[in-house]
Amino acid sequence: MSLLNKVLDFFFPEFCEVCNHHLKPQEVFVCRRCLNTLPFLKLYCQRCGSLVSESLLEKGIDRIEYCSYCSQKNFYFDRVFALFQYKEPVSEWLVRIKFAQDFRLAFALGKLIRGFFSFLLSDVDMILPVPLSNERLRERGFNQSALLAWGFLGRKPVSEAISRVKCTKPQTELTGKERWENVKGAFLAKDWIKEKKVLLIDDVMTTGATVNEAAKALKMKGAKEVYVLVVARNQLL
Repeated sequence: MSLLNKVLDFFFPEFCEVCNHHLKPQEVFVCRRCLNTLPFLKLYCQRCGSLVSESLLEKGIDRIEYCSYCSQKNFYFDRVFALFQYKEPVSEWLVRIKFAQDFRLAFALGKLIRGFFSFLLSDVDMILPVPLSNERLRERGFNQSALLAWGFLGRKPVSEAISRVKCTKPQTELTGKERWENVKGAFLAKDWIKEKKVLLIDDVMTTGATVNEAAKALKMKGAKEVYVLVVARNQLL
């Protein structure tokens, strides 16, 4: 541990988000003991992120690359990476970020995700948060996906490559079918995204409608590949 880190730790100690114990230098956001209790995703479809019965693990199946949900939808993104199930305490953290404006929590959670998916930093050309519309951004004052991406990257992410040009209803208020209709034509990407390998970051994924429409906008401008990284995957509606 460097002298600078020792000084920072003395004046600005960090504590586990679960048990509130003082974090060790190598620990991020939660202590190692509490980390093992979090609702990690053990098995999900690599193509669309759909949750898959963990009973398949007992049969020796540890990877699903295509599922029945994939056959029902026309997905524009190429791969999904997800860390947790949308369960406590992760679901409570994401609610706090969005509605209690807990910026510190969002940044720290982004850092935690980086520890599991750091290989993506060198595997893509650009990392983009899923954008909010100007109206929603003025209303909320921040974009939680941008804060997560900032923590993941360790620097402010690029935000000009894709914009949300349609102010849609909150997806949580809609049925699964309504969600797909709600976000149609909601995003517009820039021409200079052509041939880029892009990673989209968002907080939670349920039907995949929002990230799929964002990925569609990127692909329409010539993006080579579009990956999606989310903190949590929720059950399909």
